[in-house]
Amino acid sequence: FIGPAPLAQVRLFNAHPTGRMNAHERLDAIMGRGGLVDCGNAQNCVEACPKEIPLTEAFGDLGRQTTVHWLQSLFGK
Repeated sequence: FIGPAPLAQVRLFNAHPTGRMNAHERLDAIMGRGGLVDCGNAQNCVEACPKEIPLTEAFGDLGRQTTVHWLQSLFGK
């Protein structure tokens, strides 16, 4: 599992206008083994985060983004 910090960065980069052009590459990377799917959803990262970053919101948003990306790639956008 790559951890919560890189996943939060993926969400941040995908939300930025200049980062959107490579969003599909980042989503492909986190959809694989060791990515978002391997998160145990124990939310220990939320309790341990010193910056109080809304990680559960980030993971939920990334889950939606990866689902949409997968469906678009399945049906040929």
